[in-house]
Amino acid sequence: MAKTYDYLFKLLLVGESGVGKPCLLFRFSEAAFNTTFISTIGIDFKIRTIELDGKKIKLQIWDTAGQERFRTITTAYYRGAMGIMLVYDITNEKSFDNIKNWIRNIEEHASSDVERMILGNKCDMNEKRQVSKEKGEKLAIDYGIKFLETSAKSSINVEEAFFTLARDIMTKLNRKMNDNSSSGAGGPVKITENRSKKSSFFRCTLL
Repeated sequence: MAKTYDYLFKLLLVGESGVGKPCLLFRFSEAAFNTTFISTIGIDFKIRTIELDGKKIKLQIWDTAGQERFRTITTAYYRGAMGIMLVYDITNEKSFDNIKNWIRNIEEHASSDVERMILGNKCDMNEKRQVSKEKGEKLAIDYGIKFLETSAKSSINVEEAFFTLARDIMTKLNRKMNDNSSSGAGGPVKITENRSKKSSFFRCTLL
């Protein structure tokens, strides 16, 4: 059967239990919000094909369990991931504080050039906010990662988050292919990249 896409990107959602990873995944893949989710047991994944710059990109998005007892399972899924979304809940400061631990996990288990993005989820619940947008932005700047506040429930910045991550992965792939072809040697090429400290921010507009 003919291939129906130009690229296949494996993405991961990581973060503490209860931050809304399954809801983000469901909102993006099914354009719906489900309030009856139970905690992910081990691993779940969805597929959605999007179009960027005239190319069809198949996104294979894995939702990893946040509970400590599943942590050893999820580390295996870092391998081969091209993009990782680190999700915290803006109404839960502990979930935000643990983002640094998740970043450490990524540095230990994922590819060194994996694209990363921090998402502050549940931004529709501003009245219960424990983590300011400025704190999220500062953490992202400290690690040189892009940042968005999202709401799976109100569908705020969910599409933007996945499309932005996919675009960054495609840009990096194209740059590597161009570098390889321009080298002309045909041998292995070492790709070095200076990770920019400048992040892109999007406003969370409450509906």
